[in-house]
Amino acid sequence: MSRWLVKRILRASGIHSRYRIPWNWKVGTRLYSKGSFKKTYRQEAFKVLIQEVYRNSKFYREHLEKYNLKNVRTPADLGDFFTYPAQLENHPEDFICQKPDIYFETSGSSGRPKKIGLTREDFLLLAFTTAHGLKKMGVKKNDLFLNAYSYGIWVPGLILQNALEMLGVPVVPVGHQKPEVIFEKIVDYRPTIVGILPSSLIVITKLAERYKKELPKIRWFQTGAQHIPSKTKEWIKTVWGANVVNGYGATEFGGTFAIECYEGKGYHFNDLLFWVEILNPDQDGYGELVVTTLAFRCMPLIRYRIGDITRFVNDRCDCPFRTAKIDYILGRKDDMFKAAGNNLYPGYFSKAVVEGVFLGVEIDTKEEIDRIKIRVTEGSKVDLKRLDTFILDTIEKDELIVETKFESPNSHTGRKIPEVIDLRSWD
Repeated sequence: MSRWLVKRILRASGIHSRYRIPWNWKVGTRLYSKGSFKKTYRQEAFKVLIQEVYRNSKFYREHLEKYNLKNVRTPADLGDFFTYPAQLENHPEDFICQKPDIYFETSGSSGRPKKIGLTREDFLLLAFTTAHGLKKMGVKKNDLFLNAYSYGIWVPGLILQNALEMLGVPVVPVGHQKPEVIFEKIVDYRPTIVGILPSSLIVITKLAERYKKELPKIRWFQTGAQHIPSKTKEWIKTVWGANVVNGYGATEFGGTFAIECYEGKGYHFNDLLFWVEILNPDQDGYGELVVTTLAFRCMPLIRYRIGDITRFVNDRCDCPFRTAKIDYILGRKDDMFKAAGNNLYPGYFSKAVVEGVFLGVEIDTKEEIDRIKIRVTEGSKVDLKRLDTFILDTIEKDELIVETKFESPNSHTGRKIPEVIDLRSWD
C-alpha cells in the first residue's frame, strides 16, 4: 500500500497520537463496513499468523508440525487442534513468539494466574482499539474520565489510561479502591464518565442515595467483569441520571474483548482483531466460545477455549459499533454442575436477579435434596418467578430448593468471584 494512502487513512481516523500505531489496523477500521474486505483481511491475517507462530513458538511448532500449513486458511481448518488455559498456565514461555515488553496476569479465579506477555506494539494496538471504541461511544476531549479499575498487574487500568491519553481525554487514576473512596473522588472531581466494577458501583449508588448535595452529572458508567441486570441499571440511572454500559473480556485477549450493545442485544466484539468460533452449538446456538487473536505478536492464541458458553447474535441494531455480536455469557463450561439430575449453568439463575449484582451460586444438600443459593450483593432483589421454564418445572417438582444468599462486596478481595461453590460431599 502506498505511503500517501496510509497517511490519509491515519488522518481520517481522527485520533492523533505520538504513538506509532500499526497501520494495517488503521486500514481495517476505515474499511470496516465492507464485507469483502473483512473476509479477505481476516484470512490474510490468519495465514500470516499461522506461519509466524510455527517459526517462533515452541508450543505451536510442536503441535502444528503434522499440518500442511499452506492449506490452512481458517482456524477451523486445524480440525481438532485447540489451545487451553491449562497449557498457558503451566508453560506460558512456550507460547512466546517475540520478546515481551510488559506482562499482565489473569485473576486466577479458575486456577493459578496465567502470565500474559505483550510487545509494546501489542499494548499500543489494544490501547488504540479501546480508544476507537470509546470514540464510537461518544467520549470527547472535554470529558473527564475517572478510572477506578486496577492499575496493577491486571490489564484494564493501564489500557484505559493509554487509550484516553490517545484521545486527549483527562483522567483521574483512582485505581481499585474501597467504594467509599471512589465515591469521595467522584464527588470531589465530578467526572463525566466513570470506569468501575459493578459490585463497587452498587455500593457507591447506595451512598449516592443518601448524599444530601447535588451529585455530579455523570454521562455513563463503564463496567465489566460481572453482569448487571437491567432492573439494576434502571435503578442506577434513577439515582445518577447515567446509563451503564457493560463490557466482557479476559486478560488473555488483552482486557475488554467485547462491549455491550446499546440496545441490550448482547456484546459487540472486534471481528478484525479476533476470529470467534462457537464450538458444538446446541439447538439454541449456545456453545463454547473459541477465540483466535489475529494481531498479537508476543503470545498469539489460536483456537483458545476460554470455557465461556455463549452464542452468536445475528439481528441488526442501530449501535455505532456495527460489528459482530455474541450473546450474554450463559456460564462457563467448567462451571456446569449437576443438580436434581440436570446439567445447569449459573446463567440460568442470574435471570432471577432483578436488582443488584449476581455473584454466582452455592450448592449443598438438605435432606437429600439439592439446595442452590443464589449469591448476590447485599440489598439485591431476587424473583424466582423470572427463572426460565426448565428451572421452574424442576422447582415445582420439589426436586430443588432455591434460596437467596446475600454477600458484602467488600468480602471479596479477588478481581473475579467464582460463580460456582459446590459444598456437597461426594464420599
